[in-house]
Amino acid sequence: MATTLTVNSNYSGSAAGEIIGAAFKEADTIANNLVTVLPDVDFKVSLRKISYANGRTDFACGFTPSGAVTLSEKEIVPKKLKNEQEICKEDLRQIWSSATMGFSAHNDNMPADVEAALLNEILGDHAQAVDFDIWNGSDATDGSFTGFTTLFAADANVVKPTSVGAAPSKANVIAEIEKVLSAVPVSLRRKSDLIVGVSPDVALAYEQALVAAGIANGMGGDAKELRYGSQVLSVINGLADGTIVAYQRKNLYFGTGLLADHQEIRIKDMDDTDFTGTVRFKMVYTAGVAYVNSEEIVYYTFE
Repeated sequence: MATTLTVNSNYSGSAAGEIIGAAFKEADTIANNLVTVLPDVDFKVSLRKISYANGRTDFACGFTPSGAVTLSEKEIVPKKLKNEQEICKEDLRQIWSSATMGFSAHNDNMPADVEAALLNEILGDHAQAVDFDIWNGSDATDGSFTGFTTLFAADANVVKPTSVGAAPSKANVIAEIEKVLSAVPVSLRRKSDLIVGVSPDVALAYEQALVAAGIANGMGGDAKELRYGSQVLSVINGLADGTIVAYQRKNLYFGTGLLADHQEIRIKDMDDTDFTGTVRFKMVYTAGVAYVNSEEIVYYTFE
């Protein structure tokens, strides 16, 4: 199916300057180091797991081996995805960019300002989509890969505290955060890479609760970490509303071929080959997620 170009403009005259696209959520899962990234995954990668069962016994002379060591693995098989667009240069010349493209009937050049704006918009949308998929995606959806919370929900060994059954609010958010922190396995509570991630609406409800309690004044000022006691609460924009997750960073993995593939679009002016007057944009990348220890993950949803 061809790229759809919808025009809601009666623009005429000289360009006013920068072309403004829609704001998009920051793709912070990778940028903020909230999971372990495995680049250079060609086809698949195995995550090796070792578990040890206690072999301690009362002392007696002799040597009697006990306990158990179990070796296992999980695999990340990244899914290959693509994003393709095709734009007719004539459409752009007639609408916005005749001056920058030239007044000849031959549309030889893609306007630099339009190209830059379009690339920024595609990459921004892509970053938001990948961040969403890392947490909520499904292989069954065209152009998507299965995300962590999709896997958590289906995994009986992931710790799932009982839901409050209501949307996050300043009245309930503190109790629910406490519920999640209490469910974190004791062995993880002091790990330096323990992540407690909250969706933006949970973060907002918590901030409102702090203001209501007089702990914060709501007047802005220097940016401060969101905390509950000694624990930093990381706002993860990709999480679905009403979600809290707690895990060790080295337990959650995002696998891909090259990270650069997520930041690069190949551009081809088709006038160089078939004289169609179009410009094609294409990006191809691989992505997938997996985790190792189910019992060391806490997954909570408010509703």
